[in-house]
Amino acid sequence: MNNVYALVEHFYEKNIDAELIVSQETIEKYLRRKAWQGADDDALKEIWAIVSLLILFVEQMNLYSLASLTPYDYQEIFYRYQQVNKDFRLDENSIKRFLSIVEAFFSYLVTFDDEEDYRPYLQDARKALYDNGSFFLPPRRSADEFYSSLEHMAEVSPEAMQKLNQLLDSLLHQVRAYYRDDIFKADIDRATLMYVGPEYEEKTDKNLFWQGFWDFFLFDYHLLDTDAIPLRHYYEQKKEGMTSSEQDVLRDLLRSEFTVFSIVSFDEEFVTCQNLFTDECMELPLPEMASPAFENCLLYGHIHSRGVMLLNYITSIPASCKLKKRMKDMVLRQYELFKFQLPDASLKDFFGREAGAVRHTLQILSGFAQLSMVPVRAIPRPLPRNRVLADSYSSEETVLYHYGSQFGYGKFELTLLLKLFEDYIEVRALPYDKEQVYAIMTAALLKFAQINGTDLTTIPDMYELLGAETQAVTSHMQMMQDVLGCLLFDPRYLSEDGFIRALYY
Repeated sequence: MNNVYALVEHFYEKNIDAELIVSQETIEKYLRRKAWQGADDDALKEIWAIVSLLILFVEQMNLYSLASLTPYDYQEIFYRYQQVNKDFRLDENSIKRFLSIVEAFFSYLVTFDDEEDYRPYLQDARKALYDNGSFFLPPRRSADEFYSSLEHMAEVSPEAMQKLNQLLDSLLHQVRAYYRDDIFKADIDRATLMYVGPEYEEKTDKNLFWQGFWDFFLFDYHLLDTDAIPLRHYYEQKKEGMTSSEQDVLRDLLRSEFTVFSIVSFDEEFVTCQNLFTDECMELPLPEMASPAFENCLLYGHIHSRGVMLLNYITSIPASCKLKKRMKDMVLRQYELFKFQLPDASLKDFFGREAGAVRHTLQILSGFAQLSMVPVRAIPRPLPRNRVLADSYSSEETVLYHYGSQFGYGKFELTLLLKLFEDYIEVRALPYDKEQVYAIMTAALLKFAQINGTDLTTIPDMYELLGAETQAVTSHMQMMQDVLGCLLFDPRYLSEDGFIRALYY
C-alpha cells in the first residue's frame, strides 16, 4: 500500500460514511492535480494524511461537514496528528504548514458549485492560536471538556446554559474581587472618573452603573503600570491555576472587540445586526431591549461573533437614522485625531485605545444631537528629528518618567509626555545644558497636563519641584507652545483622559 491512491481506496472502503463528507472522486482529482503541479508521492501522502484526519474527525464526532470544525476541534486534530506522525512538532511553523495544506484543499473545494467555502472557519482556527500576538497552543482538553463542547450543540439546553452562566459569573466574581485589592485603588479611581466623565449626574440605578463600569474597566481601560487591559492582566497572572474551560472562556472574552451596531431585523431567537463602521452584518442572540422600536436605537459593547461567548454587557441608546450618521462622522473625526499619534493606526487600534472616548461621544450626542464636539484640526507640520540630541537627555527622561508616574500618568500617557519633551529638544536643537534641563523637564510636565485639560500649576511649589526657577519654567512653557504650535487638547499629546475631557470642553 505504498501508493497514495491505494491509501485513499482503503480509507473509503473502511469508512463508508466519509463519502458524505468529501467524496473519494473529489479527493483523487485533487491529488492528481497536485501531482501534475509537481508534488511527489511523499508530498501527496502528507496531504492525504492531513485531509483524511479531518474527514475522520468529522465522522467520529458525528458532525455534519467540515464547516462544523471549531478552533477547539482543530487544536485536538493537531494533537491527534502528532500521535500518528512523530515528525510533526506542535510548534508555530509546523502548524502553519498543516493549516496551509488544509487551506489549499479548501480553496480547491470552492471550485465546486455545491461546496461551501470552509476557509473563514479555518481563519478562526488560525486566530485562536495567537494569544496577545504570540503563538499559543492550549494544552490538550479532555473529551468531556464543558465549554469547548458547547459549539457543537445545535441548541444549548437550559441545563448547559445554567452551567455556562454559573461558570461566567464565578469567573467575573473572581476577577472583580482581584481588582478590589488596595494595589489597584489608583486604577479603579482613575477608571471611575474616565467612565463617568467630568459632568456626571447620578441618574441610573447602582446595579446598571456597576454593570457598565465593569464592562468598561475590564475591556477598555488600560492599567497604569502595564498598559494592559485588566482582563488580559488577570488572565496572564492567574491562568496557570485555571481549568481548561475557565481559560477558554477568558480567551474568548479577550477576543471580543468593542463594536457599535444597530439592529436591522429580529425574529424569536436572533437579531440581525449591522456594524455602524464596517457595515458588516452578524447574527446575535435576542437582546432584552429588542422591540419594534429597534430602528431608533444604537447599541455598543464587546462582541466575539464567532465564539461561544457572543456578547457581554450591551448598552442601548436612542438614535434616529440621521443621528446614527452624525455619530459615525464624529467618531471617525476622533479617529483622524488619534492618527496624529499613530499615523498607521487602524479603526480597530483606535477602538482598542480610545473606546472610553467613543462611549462618551455616543452618549453625549444621544442627548444633544446638534452638538459639535470634535474639532477639525489641521495636520501639523513635520518636526525635525535628531535622535542623537534626544538621546543625550536619556537620564533626564528617566527622571521625568518617574515624576510623571507620581502624578498618576499611566505607561501610555508617559510615552506621550516624553514625546513632548523630545519634540521640544529636537525642534529647538537644544544641546545638553545642565543649568536648563530641570526647567525644561518641569515645563514639559506642566505643559502636558495643560494640553490634557488639567492644571498642575496650582500645586504648591510645583514650579520648584525639580529645583528649577519659576521664570525659567514659564519661559520654556511659552516656548513649547510657540515652536511646537501645541494647543489645548493637542491630538499629538492627548491622553485617554484628555480625549474624554475634550468632549466636554
